[in-house]
Amino acid sequence: MDQLSSLPDIILHNILSRLPETDVVRTSVLSKAWLEKWYTFPILSFHDGYILKCLPPIQDIEMNRNIVRKRNTLIFCDYVKKRMQRFCDQSLTIKEFKLEVEDWHTFGLPYMSKDVDVWLKLAGESGVEVIEISQDRLEGDRQYYVLPMDVILVKSLTKLVLKREIRMDLTFMNHSTKFFSLRVLTLFAILLEDERKIEHFISFCPLLEYITLEFCYVLNRSGTSDLLTWKTFGIMKSLSLNGLQKLKGVRFFGVQDVFIDAPSLEELAYRPGRMNTPFIIDFERCRNLKKLYFKKTKTFFTDKWFLEQFPKFPFLESLELIFCSMSKKIDISSVRLKILKLTFCRGLKEIKIDAPNLLLCEYAFTRSIPIIHFLRSSSQLEVNVDFKMHYQSIYNMKRFVQNIKPLNVLVSLSLYLSIFSPPKNVLEAMKRKVLKVSSPPPSIKKLHVYFSPKDETYYQPHNTTVFTPLVNIILLSCCPATISLSNG
Repeated sequence: MDQLSSLPDIILHNILSRLPETDVVRTSVLSKAWLEKWYTFPILSFHDGYILKCLPPIQDIEMNRNIVRKRNTLIFCDYVKKRMQRFCDQSLTIKEFKLEVEDWHTFGLPYMSKDVDVWLKLAGESGVEVIEISQDRLEGDRQYYVLPMDVILVKSLTKLVLKREIRMDLTFMNHSTKFFSLRVLTLFAILLEDERKIEHFISFCPLLEYITLEFCYVLNRSGTSDLLTWKTFGIMKSLSLNGLQKLKGVRFFGVQDVFIDAPSLEELAYRPGRMNTPFIIDFERCRNLKKLYFKKTKTFFTDKWFLEQFPKFPFLESLELIFCSMSKKIDISSVRLKILKLTFCRGLKEIKIDAPNLLLCEYAFTRSIPIIHFLRSSSQLEVNVDFKMHYQSIYNMKRFVQNIKPLNVLVSLSLYLSIFSPPKNVLEAMKRKVLKVSSPPPSIKKLHVYFSPKDETYYQPHNTTVFTPLVNIILLSCCPATISLSNG
């Protein structure tokens, strides 16, 4: 017997909890002792891909869809039932119950809803702390698994994660029982019968610390059928949160208007439901914010907005904006800011940064050459720039490097270039061109160039020598300490 297997169960279970799920399963074949440890491991994770992958395929999948579904459902449910029953028979605690279904062609939670209800009830009776249920999108008309009321009665539950094709009906969301144990709530692409009721549900979880609502949908009509199509529901129009004294982080994607009054909030991530539709995001009372993340917002980030935000949120350390429309020029001034990320922000041409404690600045763009000026910067600053360009734009690289001020910042610059490579005849002409160097180029930390070839017969995989002319032109603008090339 190995020395590890003789350790107490609590230590072995702690070790297993830190391993990937696939490695946890592999330990069960080491010995009978390890098999028993795995059987009593309190983190139960059921994935149809692992359980059903050894089954022989049925050739005519369309003709035998019902046969496949019945077979898979029966085998999967029987496996889960036996694992769950072992815990009940031995009065073992279940800390986490995870259920993931991916084979949406022949499988799905709605086809075994009664069994899932029983498993959730058993998990609740066994002191479960974490429940995670996920399934991939079903074909055609949408059949949803309706979350049972038993989940609300689980007093030990600290984390609830629901993803895709799951329905929270009015009975569930309209409960009046305080959910004191719940700390983390994640709802991704699930169906809500009434968006106002989700506010009611959240208000009865007074100790929530983290809330994620991503692309959840709301019924546009009242109905009792579980058979739904895209026409019967729409995006969440608004959400209002207040009274959550422990709230630390929220992530709201696909909600048009958001109102938050949470003094303890430290992290906020937001993306509206429709980019070209007016939206409202009100978080001014969240004075302790440390991280702000916005994605796909339009006509929102003006220079005035930046000037106003940092005095309002004196503890802000991280600001990340992705695919946002912005003013041509912005000024950012903060003594607390440590991380700044601007990714493909339309309209932005010049940015001045006065942040003496900034540790990381990431900037990504495609067309116009920006001007980046660091008024004050840390000696530990790292600058990462991602430039996706047409091959003709490489002649502008020198101007881009010159647009980064002051020059001492360049030694911390890592430049990532993605180039749509020229045709063969253009590249051959570049090879014959004589390049002149007027002065030594400035030094930078790192250069990585990724070439996206158009002519696959000419640009052989891993043959980077054909890109020598392009690299030579780039090296006229900068002298990297390290350089790497790739293509594909």
